[in-house]
Amino acid sequence: MKLQNKTIIITGASAGIGAATALALAPHHPNLILAARRTGKLEAVADQCKNLGAPNTLTLQCDVARQDDILKTTALALEKFGRLDIMLANAGYGFLNKIHETTQQQFDDIVNTNIKGTLYAMQAAAQIMLQQAPSGNPKSKNARGHIIAVSSGAARRGLPLYGVYSMTKAAQLSLAEAMRVELAPQKIYVSTVHPLTTATEFFEVASAKSRLKSTGLGHAQPVAAVAKKIVRLMQSPKPELWPVPFSNLLLAIAAVFPKLADWSMAKSINQRTR
Repeated sequence: MKLQNKTIIITGASAGIGAATALALAPHHPNLILAARRTGKLEAVADQCKNLGAPNTLTLQCDVARQDDILKTTALALEKFGRLDIMLANAGYGFLNKIHETTQQQFDDIVNTNIKGTLYAMQAAAQIMLQQAPSGNPKSKNARGHIIAVSSGAARRGLPLYGVYSMTKAAQLSLAEAMRVELAPQKIYVSTVHPLTTATEFFEVASAKSRLKSTGLGHAQPVAAVAKKIVRLMQSPKPELWPVPFSNLLLAIAAVFPKLADWSMAKSINQRTR
């Protein structure tokens, strides 16, 4: 699918994968709506997008944990561009803590952002897409729209010290898997993205919300590389995108051999924290 003049919403667009994807999309000349809580950083990303070829870039302060904010964002797409072609539900964060030490506030906050925020974005996008006419080839699987949730490799395997975060990523995957089947007859496609360690501020934020400092595991994949693959996913939809080659196969092996996976995860704790 050509992305020129397609209307795309990105949540969590002020930094990380959201911002990098916006910049990677800009040369394709889409209509961009960038949503995030940090308006200063969001405006800076929008200015770069305009300079790169996306003059129709709008910003909106949005806390995805607030359903009204999501509805205002999707309403802006309709008001300014008349339709919504792609929703990239990207906003989210993590923290480090053992399951039994996680506080109620920590749990509620991350569920509100990572699970409810993704659900609100997916629901709001679907409700618009169901009402709009197909674009391009009416028989294509994403003729009415494409919904993408940025999950994680942790959706397939719970990570020690990131157990609650892993739970939220698994929830995102479950929502998307079910929704993909539910909306397929209406030509709305649903995908998930599963990064591993990515060179973003994720681990800084996670460390700031935790008593431990996290450094991630292994080599950090450049965020621009992940963003380019997300753009290709938008052009050629498929159920899941795993930016690190063969990572999905390794996690499939872990599911078959859980004792081996437990041993590997236990060894990795010291590598992922300091």
